Amino acid sequence: MTTRHAVPFLTAAICLPLFAVEVAGQITRLDIDVVESPALDGTSFGDVGRYERLRGTAFGEVDPADPRHRDIVNIDRAPRNARGRVEYSTTVEIYRPIDMARWNRAIYHTVPNRGGAGAGDRVLLDMGFALVRVGWQGDLVPNDRNVVPTLPVARNADGTPIVGPALEEFIFNDDDPVSQGRLSYPTATLEPSRATLTVRRNLTSPRVTPADLRWRFTNPTEIRIERPAGFDGGAIYEFVYEAKDPVVMGLGFVAMRDAISFLRYREADDVGNANPLASPGLASVAISFGNSQSGRYQRDMLYQGFNEDVQGRIVFDGIHPHIAGSRKTFTNYQFSQPGRWQKQHEDHFYPGDQFPFTYATLTDPITGRTDGLQVRCSRTNTCPKIIHTDGEAEVYQGRSSLIVTDPVGGHIELPDNVRAYIIAGTRHGGGRGVFTETDRGICQNLNSPMPISEIQTALTVALYDWVVAGTPPPASRFPTVENGGLVPASSLSFPHIPGVMFSGSYNPLEARDFSSIPPTSGDAYTVLVGRVDADGNMVDGIKHPHLAVPLGTYTGWNLRREGFGSGGQCAGSGSYIPFASTRAEREASGDPRLSIEERYASPQMYVYAVAGKAGALVNERLLLPTDAEEIIEETEETLVRR
Repeated sequence: MTTRHAVPFLTAAICLPLFAVEVAGQITRLDIDVVESPALDGTSFGDVGRYERLRGTAFGEVDPADPRHRDIVNIDRAPRNARGRVEYSTTVEIYRPIDMARWNRAIYHTVPNRGGAGAGDRVLLDMGFALVRVGWQGDLVPNDRNVVPTLPVARNADGTPIVGPALEEFIFNDDDPVSQGRLSYPTATLEPSRATLTVRRNLTSPRVTPADLRWRFTNPTEIRIERPAGFDGGAIYEFVYEAKDPVVMGLGFVAMRDAISFLRYREADDVGNANPLASPGLASVAISFGNSQSGRYQRDMLYQGFNEDVQGRIVFDGIHPHIAGSRKTFTNYQFSQPGRWQKQHEDHFYPGDQFPFTYATLTDPITGRTDGLQVRCSRTNTCPKIIHTDGEAEVYQGRSSLIVTDPVGGHIELPDNVRAYIIAGTRHGGGRGVFTETDRGICQNLNSPMPISEIQTALTVALYDWVVAGTPPPASRFPTVENGGLVPASSLSFPHIPGVMFSGSYNPLEARDFSSIPPTSGDAYTVLVGRVDADGNMVDGIKHPHLAVPLGTYTGWNLRREGFGSGGQCAGSGSYIPFASTRAEREASGDPRLSIEERYASPQMYVYAVAGKAGALVNERLLLPTDAEEIIEETEETLVRR
């Protein structure tokens, strides 16, 4: 192994027609400075064999006058080189087969979530992909473990810093009397009178400044807050200040676009360094997977036209936004914060969750705008095939209903290149399995342990088959208004379970005007939730075998407990409410749900039921055979052999 170390929120890009221009953005150099061979502990994968890990830095430049780049906020105020181009660099990490003759000639790209590195699912390694990550989030500090870009700071024409208002929101989720708040950008002044700090109990409470709320700057990027009496650990602290030195964060879209384009289409860089994926031939396919923040990034990338490279070619043939809901990101803005994600209790006053929400082009009756995530790629014939997967938590926190409805709750049809799926009963990101221990944390109920990854992986494989062989993926499995699967939260018939409070809480959404900080609010969009059965489990969507044969109620919602913003949605934790073991136990507690004893004659009969549901999902291509076998084996090991 060898190693070498080396104004208020501006409005995001408005869709403009694109024109053919000479190449005005590309990777000029790719330096590979880490080669680990073999990687992954020398493990051999399927018929592919062992992998090696390459890590390096891609250097790129773009012409700010190119129509593809003109809507990148502050690109006109970024420093330029002698050629009038704006430069950036980014980490690139590649896992490729040591014997490249066994490569499947496809790039499987994972969008880094907060800079995360790593290879990925074993299934992908067995299939022979070249696994690639490219940095995009420009507010992270690079190190030798993460995958992030280095993007320029914008400045005024006279070289002075750009200064403008920025907003920070802090929820500490503890009862400490003093807390530190980290600022996303340095303050332009340490004068306290030029900034304001308020506190409120929850999203709808008034902002107040009690006499015992005190704060001060400890340095240009941190404040010390003395928290007031009468506010619990879930209180929302909002700090508005004069920030300086905005990063040209929209170049993160460029970095990923150009790095993948280089790996797909070029034999070598401008100084002669070989493309590490150019032999035995260039990649014929590229697909991309994005999880949570990364899925929101993919939707934003598509919306802003970055699936077209500077020569008009498609970048990704297929994309898989996962647990993104109907949101995009707070990236291509001045003083952006790409890590923010809007939940019921948190982060409501940042851009990134506004219309458009879905892949179809619609007219929004609230704002009067006509738009959609695929407007730009449709103009340039660069729309990918799309598999969109959400868990049930995204129904409650990510406003997933807006993927399949118009802004006022009417049914819509998805475009032919899009499939959408809800994986029922899951928390944000899924749990570790129904036989694992789970806790409450700051929530009222146990967190949902229902897994999500096995079904997500099967659908990723289906996306690959769709792109490469034209094999249609399974039909969308998403609750809709048309099939009665989406209903107002206020009309949901959730069972009355002793000790469980169901309030119908979900993450609301209003049209917002971001010309001021905090922004002003307009009319509300219609957000719906999934209907449930007599147990409180979601009726529609894809059901993991352990939800199809349940041992309890598994939901996408949970509520904060007393002392931590009681009654607000508890992030994306979901709930697990176990069934009583016996009929006597159920009747003694007043639980209306049948007990385990009343549902399943024996542990072995339960295993048979799980096996049947797993087999059905395999037949529908919603679960891989190897994962089905593991689910059945784990169930038998847990309930029968012990």
